[in-house]
Amino acid sequence: MKNKIDIDTVEQITMLLQISLAIFLIAFGIASFFEKELFIISQILIGLLMFVIAYNNHKIYKRKYMTPIYFGLGIVIICSALFG
Repeated sequence: MKNKIDIDTVEQITMLLQISLAIFLIAFGIASFFEKELFIISQILIGLLMFVIAYNNHKIYKRKYMTPIYFGLGIVIICSALFG
């Protein structure tokens, strides 16, 4: 029996958002080697990516144990970027 994952439009958008955030993160990560001011943007992108990964992990992949960890890491990373 094959396992089939049913994905609706919102879940397709979040998967596309996860891929695009990862691409932007790689670009800003490389750019932050040359301009240190871009490192804060990289941290915020990592935090947002953690939120999207937590959502996708919970809704699409049904892996509920890592979801709070991703969500908590997202909060910690964004707070450290904004207030640190």
